[in-house]
Amino acid sequence: MKRIIFFGACMVLSIITFGQIQTQNMLQEIKCTPPQFTGIEKAIPSQAENRFPTIEQYLKKNINYPDDDVIYGIQGTEVAKFVITQTGDITDITIINSVSKNMDKELIRVLKNTNGMWKPGYNDDKPEIMEKEVSLVFKIQGLEKYDFNYRAKTCFAKGNIQLLNKGNPKKALKYFDKVIVLLPNDKALLVQRGLARYEAGNKDGAFRDWNRVRMLGGVESKSYLENFSNLKGYAGLVRTLEN
Repeated sequence: MKRIIFFGACMVLSIITFGQIQTQNMLQEIKCTPPQFTGIEKAIPSQAENRFPTIEQYLKKNINYPDDDVIYGIQGTEVAKFVITQTGDITDITIINSVSKNMDKELIRVLKNTNGMWKPGYNDDKPEIMEKEVSLVFKIQGLEKYDFNYRAKTCFAKGNIQLLNKGNPKKALKYFDKVIVLLPNDKALLVQRGLARYEAGNKDGAFRDWNRVRMLGGVESKSYLENFSNLKGYAGLVRTLEN
């Protein structure tokens, strides 16, 4: 199901180095370079970087929109994280935001095909194991009534009413979960879904959402968080984002 389906992809978030960085001089500059997709089996560092395709281009070319999901109008944003080893292999692929099982399988299938097509990340001149993340938007052309932004704003507003005005976190979660499928990297949504989870008794889930916000770069304004100071999870939210 290619060409007639709109497909978007983007690389996101931070790079996490699992190797310990040790220096004798704290003023010494450490040069950290992220893993780079090459599209070439066992690429060597000397190959010209401007010849490499991006992982986005590779995914757009090789991903197939699952037929059943097209038939049933299933859309959303898949997010996967994975590890690039010191030898440029891809391992430990994990779906962290699932739209459908069919999309999960398709994304994992294509990512596995990139094994050996990566230049590893480096700390100075030493290759390191690093983690990366990719987000893929699956959207069917012609379904204007299912516009992501419109649906997200509508469900987000309803969730806020349930959480902040009616004190019903469980019902709020039903709306927030619908938005997460579409916009899994929206920090405001993750903050508030975490609060709803905390109020509903799911503290582990709340901290997972808030730790993801921190990984995404935190919130832009601390005053925004004060809007939730009357909720039970407020102290935990602030503590998580400040660590």
